Amino acid sequence: MYFAFDEDQEEFRASLRRLLAERAPMTAVREIAATRGFDSTIWRTLTGDMGVPGLHIAEELGGSGFSFLETAIVAQELGRALTPVPMIATTGALEAVFRLGSPELRTELVPVLASGQAVGTLAVSVERDLEVAAATVRATGTGPVTLDGRLDHVAFGHIADLLVVPAVTPGGDAVALYVVEASASGVTATVRDSLDPTRPLATVEFAGAPARLLGSDRAAIDRVVDFVRILLANEAIGASQAALDMAVAYAKQRVQFNRVIGSFQAIKHKCADMAIAIESTQAAVMYASMCVDTDSEDLPVAAVMAKSQASECLTLCAGHNIQVHGGIGFTWEADPHLYFRRAKAIEPLFGSIAAHTARLADLVGI
Repeated sequence: MYFAFDEDQEEFRASLRRLLAERAPMTAVREIAATRGFDSTIWRTLTGDMGVPGLHIAEELGGSGFSFLETAIVAQELGRALTPVPMIATTGALEAVFRLGSPELRTELVPVLASGQAVGTLAVSVERDLEVAAATVRATGTGPVTLDGRLDHVAFGHIADLLVVPAVTPGGDAVALYVVEASASGVTATVRDSLDPTRPLATVEFAGAPARLLGSDRAAIDRVVDFVRILLANEAIGASQAALDMAVAYAKQRVQFNRVIGSFQAIKHKCADMAIAIESTQAAVMYASMCVDTDSEDLPVAAVMAKSQASECLTLCAGHNIQVHGGIGFTWEADPHLYFRRAKAIEPLFGSIAAHTARLADLVGI
């Protein structure tokens, strides 16, 4: 098996990287992050011109008909640039509709999410949101369904048009996913402080909010969660590479004791550790991404491994980048801390590294 993107995919990456460098530089990222919003201009370009959320969705369903690897490239480049757009949130919601929705719901919602006409969010942040005993939202009714409860830590929840919400079913014996329109009565979203200002969070409350059932098939829901894990892993590997590039560039130009600091063995070791971590993680993330395309039975194991390893890799790279920069590295004016914030924000999503290790042991039977 050849673990590499092809020439066309690398050209797509290069064009996307140029676009983000020109239209969403770090100065713009900081400005948008300060508002706890998102970059609507670059989002319109990514969705309207490129159809980013639905790249991997078949054309007859309203997508672009590419493979998941193109979507993985987008996640990597957005992670590299820390672009504050709801790509993973919307793509996760789109995948939930695609995997669990009825033909009618697919026909209605997939095109608007894939084209960016609507911003979506998969309002799940940790696996316990999908457990009956821990779920904080409940569904009521058998015909028209309403939701009551509260969800914290919803990515871009205050700007989303459509929310995919986990809620205990009326029978109380399972957790299902429901679609809720953010503008519906009984829905209140409040933006909150976030460790990662480039990915704002909101608390969303439901009080008799009308909802439509997507489905309660746990295998399909787990498939959606694994899909988002792999997107996050790709995002983390892109951010890790950016941290390494930033550290190397700084080490080449910063002078101490009449020598560039990159000539010091301690700095060389840190950069080498980062490069080795990225190299080993890329294989795991690439394999997981390929499993999405083939719908491989290895997907659950590959997703957990990729997310866990990529989270650990980004934490290491972001931390080493700060240390290479020295005292300036952790100040607000410098950029390294933004990557460390992204690293610590990604770590707990859909399970911490320790939780992923335990889940992996269960999956492989040890």
